[in-house]
Parts: sequence; structure tokens; C-alpha cells
Amino acid sequence: MVEVIAATGGAVLTAIFVSVGSLSFRGKKNREDVVSLLAKVELLMDKMDDNHEDLREIFTRLNKIEIHLAEIKPRR
Repeated sequence: MVEVIAATGGAVLTAIFVSVGSLSFRGKKNREDVVSLLAKVELLMDKMDDNHEDLREIFTRLNKIEIHLAEIKPRR
């Protein structure tokens, strides 16, 4: 009878430790995934900021060209 209780207790403890280990591994993997996603989002934000600055410069130049063209057109 004692052997059955000891075997059952050992099996239960093994199942608990395996489950805890699995949860710990998944938690670590999830943290790594979150860090990776945050790094990618920050990279995309930096690229969007650069593109925004480039677009602002392009439209500023286009505005200057448009003003110069408007000045030249009446002379014809």
C-alpha cells in the first residue's frame, strides 16, 4: 500500500514539475517574442519618421518649383 501511494505521489510530482517547466519555457518564449516585436515596431517607426521627413522635403521643393513656374508663366 505504501508503495502505491509513493508511486502515485512521484507521478503527481513529476507531472507538476513537467507542467511548470513547460509554462516557464512558454513564458520565456513569449517574452522573447514580445521583445522581438517591439524592436521591429521601433524600426518601422524610425523608417516612417525618415519617410515623413523626406516627403516634407519633397513637397517643400515642389512648392518652390510651383512658385517659380507661376512667376515665369506670365512672362510668356
